[in-house]
Amino acid sequence: MRAPALSRDQRAAAFLNRILALTGATKIDGAYVLNVGKVQFQLRDRFIRRVQNPKDPKSPYEETCFYLVHNGMPKVEEIATALLHLSTNPALFDKWALQNGVAFKADGKVFDRCPLMGLR
Repeated sequence: MRAPALSRDQRAAAFLNRILALTGATKIDGAYVLNVGKVQFQLRDRFIRRVQNPKDPKSPYEETCFYLVHNGMPKVEEIATALLHLSTNPALFDKWALQNGVAFKADGKVFDRCPLMGLR
């Protein structure tokens, strides 16, 4: 007997759950929280906050946005992708902050369009 086919949103939610388990991130008050070393990242829809000392409520923080190449991607899949990026390379936050509004590929390099070859 075959398992029923999952919808796109169900697959995206399953992907997010796998990434949460892999990275140790949790969902708290509508944000996905990822601790990397002493730094905490708080992710919401295309928005990231980096808190230097999460135990101090008055700790300074920085904020930026992130954009993924595929605009039609479900929101939870975008969050999962950003969590995975940050868990393996927290320095990407600085790149995203410097180039706010620019899409990045999975390897952290800036995504741009090549006029003759389609996508690069």
